Amino acid sequence: MLKRSSLILFLAVILFSLGCSREDKSEKEDVNTCGKVTNVQFQTFPTSVVLNFVNGNNANSFRIEYGVTGFSQGSGKAITSSRTNVEITDLNPATTYDFFITGICTNTDSSAPYKLSSITTQQSECKGSTTAQFYQYDASQTMMQVAYSGGNFSYHEVEFGPAGFSQGSGNRIKGGSNENMLYFNNLQLNQTYDFYVRTYCAAGDANSFKKYTYTATPSCPKPFNLSSYVISGSCNVGLGATRGFSWNSYGSPQSYTIALIQGVTDPPGNQQFTTSNNSIAISHLYCNWKGFYVKSNCADGSSSEWAGPFIF
Repeated sequence: MLKRSSLILFLAVILFSLGCSREDKSEKEDVNTCGKVTNVQFQTFPTSVVLNFVNGNNANSFRIEYGVTGFSQGSGKAITSSRTNVEITDLNPATTYDFFITGICTNTDSSAPYKLSSITTQQSECKGSTTAQFYQYDASQTMMQVAYSGGNFSYHEVEFGPAGFSQGSGNRIKGGSNENMLYFNNLQLNQTYDFYVRTYCAAGDANSFKKYTYTATPSCPKPFNLSSYVISGSCNVGLGATRGFSWNSYGSPQSYTIALIQGVTDPPGNQQFTTSNNSIAISHLYCNWKGFYVKSNCADGSSSEWAGPFIF
């Protein structure tokens, strides 16, 4: 009887141990599963959506694919991030989107996607147009002057890269508050670049990107801020007046040429003077002179366009 009881106890211990082993194995498999994200929250803006979510088991990055509602998964745009707070920034105002969020655990192991359906961006108040002009007077720096037609704005943003690059894969810079000049350093000379430019009127509210193409080639800088003033005398008395002429310029031109004109619609004529400074005084000027043009002359032998006329 004692042997029978001992045998029963021995078998019970073995069965219990086997049961524990199966349970531990099951729990271990659950821990190693690449878990689906949970508790997805979102906030919408006219051109962006901010996503917040809770990480699933073992995921160390997340692939977010998105497109207009109804798009087939695999055909949308996608970004990968290690954060659980992600902003999608290249959306259109008043448009409805779907989002698929997939946790990535390893190169071969990812979670089931979490689908966030029918999220509509807000209406935009940023309805003006954005334009850009390029200036390059130095081999190491290109300047972009940006203008916005819709009044006040927060800042301009530019994405750029070699001509033909896929938007979303380029470099992005933005100007400061209400700044209209952006600077690009060390672009490869004679390389052609694409620039996508837009304006943010407020956080999350931008107009559409507008594309510009520019080849990085320095040019001789055209003068600006032309001015003229009487230093002494009078144009109709004695030997006439001594008049000062001044202007501003980017870069470092070797010299400047000014051309005086007698009619307010005349082109630059033969009455020209050259100076190495950005100002000059000319004596014995009579009343028949009405204005002037000025151009820059650079070290490579090139000259800028004529600036002007400034009528005095």
